[in-house]
Amino acid sequence: MNYQPTPPFTSVQKSLNSSLSIPLQPYSLSQCLSENPLLDQLVDATGEPIPTSSVLMSSAKHIEIKCMSENVEFLKCKKKDPNPEKCLDKGRQATRCALGVLKDLYQRCKDPMEAYVGCMYYYTNEFDLCRKEQQAFEKACPLD
Repeated sequence: MNYQPTPPFTSVQKSLNSSLSIPLQPYSLSQCLSENPLLDQLVDATGEPIPTSSVLMSSAKHIEIKCMSENVEFLKCKKKDPNPEKCLDKGRQATRCALGVLKDLYQRCKDPMEAYVGCMYYYTNEFDLCRKEQQAFEKACPLD
């Protein structure tokens, strides 16, 4: 028997799409913000992205590449000494690096990043449903 299971979300989405006359479409970050005032917290007063799960998931590959040394040093410190106070400086360096990457990405690739983050937010961080936005984002801001 050639049974091919489908992911639960895909089958739910298909059933929703078939029961609705309009297919579900992802929102850009700016559309989400304009339609839901509670989401104003995704961008701070200066317009820079706040590291929500959608922002971090969308930027994870860039953070991994650009902050590798800071993260490795932090993990080595944590492994060597479980006392949280001993690794505060290394943790701050890793956090500072990640926030710097987010700021840089947002300045260089605002529109593709907003589209990708908005899609990830809309689809609860399901990468498979945001591949088109991911490709546009990675084309505008290639991985180094």
